[in-house]
Formats: sequence, C-alpha cells, structure tokens
Amino acid sequence: MSRPTVTVWERQETGFPSPRRSNGQDYFRWSEIVNWLDRRNVPPARLVDGEPPGTTYGDRARARAGAGRSAAGASNRHPGGESSRRVPFGTVGEPNPESRRIVTDLMGGLVDRVRGAASVLDYLNLLLCLHYLRGADPSCFEALAARARVLRNLDEAAKLLREIGCAADEDMRGRGVHSSMQEALGHLEPRTARDLRNVVDGMGRLTEDVFGLILDEYERQAALGSGEFFTPRSVVRLMTQLTCAAFGPGDPESVYDPYARDGGFLIEASAFCALAVDGLPRGKTPRTYGEARRGDTWRLATMNLLLHGVSPSIDLKRAVPWRDDLERTPQGAFDIVLTNPPFNMSDPGRGERPQGEWAYGAPPVDNDNFAWVQHCLAKLSERGRAGIIMPNKAGNSAHKADRTIRGNLVERGCVECVIALPAQLFTGTAVPVSVWMLRHPDDQCDRTLFLDARHMGEKKGSRRVLSAMDVESLLAAYRAHRSMEGDAPPPGATHTEWRIPSAWVSREKLRRSDYSLNPLDHVERRRDGVGGDHEYELVSAWERLNAAEEHLRAVQDSVARAPFTGDRGGTLPRAGRSAPRVDLGSVCEIQAGPSYSKLGKKQRTPDGLIPVVFPRHLKDRRVSDDADERVADETARRLRNFELWDRDIVCVRSGAITRPALVRQQQIGWLMSPNVIRLRVTERHASQVLPEYLFHYLCLDESVTWMQDRAAATAAPSLRSESLGSLQVPLPTLAEQREIVAALDSLDELDRAHLAAAVSARRTRTALAGALLSPPGRP
Repeated sequence: MSRPTVTVWERQETGFPSPRRSNGQDYFRWSEIVNWLDRRNVPPARLVDGEPPGTTYGDRARARAGAGRSAAGASNRHPGGESSRRVPFGTVGEPNPESRRIVTDLMGGLVDRVRGAASVLDYLNLLLCLHYLRGADPSCFEALAARARVLRNLDEAAKLLREIGCAADEDMRGRGVHSSMQEALGHLEPRTARDLRNVVDGMGRLTEDVFGLILDEYERQAALGSGEFFTPRSVVRLMTQLTCAAFGPGDPESVYDPYARDGGFLIEASAFCALAVDGLPRGKTPRTYGEARRGDTWRLATMNLLLHGVSPSIDLKRAVPWRDDLERTPQGAFDIVLTNPPFNMSDPGRGERPQGEWAYGAPPVDNDNFAWVQHCLAKLSERGRAGIIMPNKAGNSAHKADRTIRGNLVERGCVECVIALPAQLFTGTAVPVSVWMLRHPDDQCDRTLFLDARHMGEKKGSRRVLSAMDVESLLAAYRAHRSMEGDAPPPGATHTEWRIPSAWVSREKLRRSDYSLNPLDHVERRRDGVGGDHEYELVSAWERLNAAEEHLRAVQDSVARAPFTGDRGGTLPRAGRSAPRVDLGSVCEIQAGPSYSKLGKKQRTPDGLIPVVFPRHLKDRRVSDDADERVADETARRLRNFELWDRDIVCVRSGAITRPALVRQQQIGWLMSPNVIRLRVTERHASQVLPEYLFHYLCLDESVTWMQDRAAATAAPSLRSESLGSLQVPLPTLAEQREIVAALDSLDELDRAHLAAAVSARRTRTALAGALLSPPGRP
C-alpha cells in the first residue's frame, strides 16, 4: 500500500494500529496490520481463484507473504546462526567472576566518558546492541570490533556508533521487530576514540550471556528515570518453576506476561516448557505473548527474547489491559500467567471504579493492585496457574473493596500459595512484597499455603540476593507441603523441606482473619525445633565457609606458582641493590587535587553521578567503593583534569598520611578531592615502568614514613607535589618489575582470602552456638 493510502486509514478507520517512528521512517508491525485486516472481508466480486467466501484481507496478506510466516519475520536467522527451530534457553543464574568484573568496568567510569550529554539509557543501548550482535550475527560483530581497534578520531567513532545501531536495527527488522537503536546511539558523545574502543573490546571479551548482569549493574548505578525496575532472575526462576509445578516439564502450551519489563518471565517459562520430562527438547515451543508500557523497556525485552531463542511477541501498549481496545487484547486463554506489575502503594480512594467488568469485585479508585490480579485470572485457561508479585500491604488492607476482592478470591478457591519474600530484593523499591500463586476457579483449592522466606538471601551491597540454594529450598518446601497435603512433617523429613516457616490455612480460618493474605498474619516464626531458623542459618554458614575455604585453597595454589613465593626458604634476588634509582617525578605526572573553591561542599551533592575520592576512601591499599561523596556531571566536566584513570596511584595530600591506593577500571572517571594527590606514569616511560611496581614501592613502611616526614615539615601538614617527586625509587628491568608485582599481588589476594575465611568461620561459630544452645523444641 502507498503511504497516502495508509494515512487515510489512520485518519478515517477506527482501531488502526499506530506507527513506530525510527530514523525518520514510520514502521507498522506486521501482526497488528494483519489482525486489523482480518476485520475486513474481501467482497464476493473481488475474490480470486482459490479464495472461499468469507476470506479476509488478512488471509490474503498472509497468503501473499508466504504460507507459515512466523511472528519473528521472514528471516530464519536466529542468534548464533542457528535454525528457526532453536530451543529457548534460560538466563545465566550466576555469571563467572571475570564476566562480572568486565561488566562492572563497563558500567563504571566509561559510562560518562562515552555518553557525553546523552542519557545513561543510550549508553546501555550501546552495550546491549553489541551483546545482541555477538549472539545474533557474530561475523558482523567481529567486523565492527576490528573497526573499533583502529579508531583514530572522534569522527570515526561517531561513524562506528551509527554502524553499530544500523546493524542491530537491520538484524531485528529482519526478524519482524521494530527497532530504533541507530537513533539512540547517535546521541552518544565519546570523549576520545579510545573510550569507545575500550567499550567494544570489553564486550568482545565476554564469554557468556550477561544480558541480565548488564541490566543489574544499570539498575544499581542509575535506574530508569520513571522508577522502572526489573525482576531479579532468582525470583523469576522461583515463580516460573512454582507455576509450572502443576504441569510438569513440557506440558504448558502458552505463557503470558501483561507487564513484560525485560521479558524475563517469558524467557524462563519458554525455556522450561521447551523441554520434555526426559530433559530433551520437545517438538514445539509454547505460545508466548507479552505487553510493555514503555518504549525503552520494550526494546530491551525484545532483544533479550531474541538472544534466548524466544519469539519476540511483545506489544507496546500505552493503556493498561482492562482499558485497552478490546480488539487488541490477546485472544484465548493462557496456561501460565507470570508478571511483576507496578505497585500502587498510596491509600486508595473511597469509591469504586465504575468502568470494567470485575469478576471478583471492583477495585478501589487510584489503586490497580487487584485490577492486575483479576486481569491475570481472567486470562487463565481452566487448568492454568498464575504467579504475580504483590505488595504485602495488599494482603491485609482494610479498604472495603480490597477486602471484598480478597474474600471472593478465597471463597472461589483461587489462592493456592503466598510467599513472603526478603526485603531489599528490588533495586527500584523498598516495598515488602509477596508472591501470590493463583489458579483458575474451576480448579479450586480449599486451603492456602503460606511460606515465610523473609530470612533468606544474602546481602550484597545495598541489595539482598536469593541464591540458587534458596530457590531450590523454597521449591522443595512447596513440593513437600503439597505432597503431604499440609500434614505435619514425617519423622524422616529433611531440613531442606521443612526449614521454611509455613502455615496451611483453611478457608474458615481465612474468613476469621478478615481474609488476610499476608503471610505475617498466619506464619509463626519459631526459633526452636526442626522448623526453626537456626538450622537454616547453620547450613548457610557452613556453605559459605566451605566456599571461602575452597577459594583459599585455590589462591594458595596460585601463590605457590608465583615468582619468589613458591620456595619460601630460598634466597631472593634484591633487584633494588643494583638497579638504578630515579626520582619519582621524572617518570610520573604528579597532580594535586583541585582547590576547595573548585570542589568544596557547595559543589558536592548526594544526587550527583560522579564519585569523589577523599583520604578516608583509601583503605587497605585500595580505593573503596563507598562513593558517599559525589558531584554532578556538569561539575565533573569542568574538572576533567582531575579525573582518575585505570592504574593511577592516589596518595593522601593533607591529613594523616597512609598507604596509597591503586585505581581500578570501575573507578575510571572518578574525581580527586582537594585532599589527595595523583601519580600517573608518563607515556614516555610507559614501556619502562609498571604503575603497579611504583604502587608497591610506595606502600613500603619506609616509603610511607618518608612521606609522613615530608608532610610534617610544613606549617600545616601537607605533602607537596615537588616533595613527592623527589622520592628516589629503584628501577629494575621491566621483567623484574613484573615478577615483583606478580609475587606481591598474589600475597595480597592470599591476605583477602584468609580474611574472608576467618569471617566465615566466625559466622559459622555464631550459627552453631545458636543451634546447640537455643532452648530445646518439640521431640
């Protein structure tokens, strides 16, 4: 059809799909256009040979496009170059340390060095485009990586960014997916060609799927401006296996997520359903459908699905499902519905909403919690199961409409299980939440299982993380309770099955509790007997201790192979005795921090993006990641001369002189405070001096004492750049420097491994004491 014809349809026809604009062009989704054409029958006089009466223009479009055109587009190429029958696979549960380190570096100082005035989301799109092309078209990625390695200036960098975006757009459009990555990447403004080269090189060194890990780092450092956040992979895996437990592997035929976020639920459910009981691939994959409310998350989810072999059947919709055009709502029911909808935590209005058809009662005004619940139930097949994340407050809200809906859910037997999750699992919200497992009312249950998992998980930074063992323990507890029909645990029950505090609650008891679905109102958390917390804490402590000891043994083996450390009784060469000595200032650029007028309290803000390094951040010869002092991006641009680079050495300039610290890659782009001083090996001496060697020399007791003496010689204790530059340093050959650095680095790693093992031993002792000395429980 010509564009004028389509314009007439848009203006005059109701329900015509909206275009997606990308790089100056309008695109319409094939599936939406064909569905719209299905509403128009071909007039009898215009039927052609082979077309029966009742043929729609949608039927004709499909026939002309080719029989069996897939939702993923005409191209049969899939990530990795595999066939269209590629079996969906789940996300990586725990990336290896090297992948985590690379992603942390990429989401560190390089973010601001590459994005310029663009948003962090545009930089995220660059990482995900590169990651997508690595899996979808490896030859294209290798060609782009080769171009990146020879970048000479910013014009070439800008051209490469356009080509990366164009390659991702073309590949996804070939699969029937609208994309506008070229436009997003065009906003980026790298400071140097080297910065972009480092990004492409980092993505090329990854050896596994890190899509989820990149999103985790993005959430931790920036988060979406709207407050959007993604569901932790451990929670996704838990909910997927809980809902699929009633079917068994391979049985569910369809999956739906009405608020798809990054597409994680569709990926995990597709991967689970694609395998038969014997673990071998089935002959078909489940039908999947999702909906997104934001264009940026829609693009992320689409790339994520394609990378994991799942047909990207996600629609971008601005309205919530119960207000959407009925003709665009997915037809038919689904065996599995999984979602993490947005929470409405404000107190709802007093009235009930008049619009919509509500099988369990009209939700309160201005609060959609129970609207999402009812939508999920409405899309279930008769044998279906739904898993939905809900705020704990919704479980025992005193609002009349909430109570009415909960009562109807209980009375019709829709609530199978409710699990209270640990706090701080989500980056974007501190709201305590639970997982509600629901079933179709035609397959009702008489009792509801409540599990209290608030004590589970391990603290990592500001978040709490459920381990694979935690997820398996919850699944085991759920299966054990279901198989025992809620009876007391048998004498031979294991701690894995019964250590989760739980309660089976009948319909009558739920009536007496005002239909509360908050696990905290039903589960008694005992700290005695086989159901107490001490045993779980002890098992977890032993596991952490075993892991720490295993890591310690691995480090000890590595130390045994390092120079000078394998033979502890041998005579060591003393390179410093015969090596020539040079002034530190002759091989290093020594730069003091900015003045207080340029970087004082007025310039610092807790909402800033760029961390500032103060003397208190120099801990154990490292720059700590506390980052409790920050400045705005505009201030950082003005103070660009005071940036820190990888392998810079940072010393205390004023105050108590302590050992210096070595800057790591994730701290690239951080700023010096007025109280520190920076050493950077000059380009001229880069082939003769290792920064790590100078760092270890400056950490010597005699070096620290020398700096303390020079600082104390001034009226106000302060280490001047000229004084530090006069320090004489022995300079052996580069090969000898490498051996010295390898030996000292290995012992530093051994020191940290011993410390981690000691901390784990203390925690295990505390847990064992609690298990042995707590009051005895039931026999």
